[in-house]
Amino acid sequence: MNEHAYSDTLPGAQQKAPLSSLKNVLIIGSQYLQRLSIDIHNTPAVFQGLPPQLHLGLIVDVTARQVSDEQSGFEVSLVIRAQGMRTAPSETDPSPELVYDIAMSYAGLFGFNTSMERTQAEQALLVDAPHHLFPAARTVLLNTIREAGFPTLNLQPIDFEVLWKTRRA
Repeated sequence: MNEHAYSDTLPGAQQKAPLSSLKNVLIIGSQYLQRLSIDIHNTPAVFQGLPPQLHLGLIVDVTARQVSDEQSGFEVSLVIRAQGMRTAPSETDPSPELVYDIAMSYAGLFGFNTSMERTQAEQALLVDAPHHLFPAARTVLLNTIREAGFPTLNLQPIDFEVLWKTRRA
């Protein structure tokens, strides 16, 4: 398991222990909302007869790109598309009524204190980094749903390792 260090800015991030005693430390920099849009269908009629709980369909993706030549120059984006539906899709109704459609991208700056193999760096950026981004992204998503006037729900954590392995396969 990787150890993690936090810094408000990546350049010159200080560690509490000498670098030689740490293995593959992921340095966490600024986190920010890149993009957020919501489309509410059929307003204001959509609010009539809302069920107590909507079905939430999620599509999640993680991207990473190098933004500088240094080891500490990576931007990781957690891209989420959330669709609220009156009912869950089924064989008889594969496309239930869509109530809202949210597209968001929540990102952060990450780096490493040492050089590492490509596979290790990829795993750190596409598994460990989104693990740090998810709590804030989940808060933004659930607050947006609530502020739009819809019932909220409990969104469970995402297993980014499974997502990464599935994407690689």
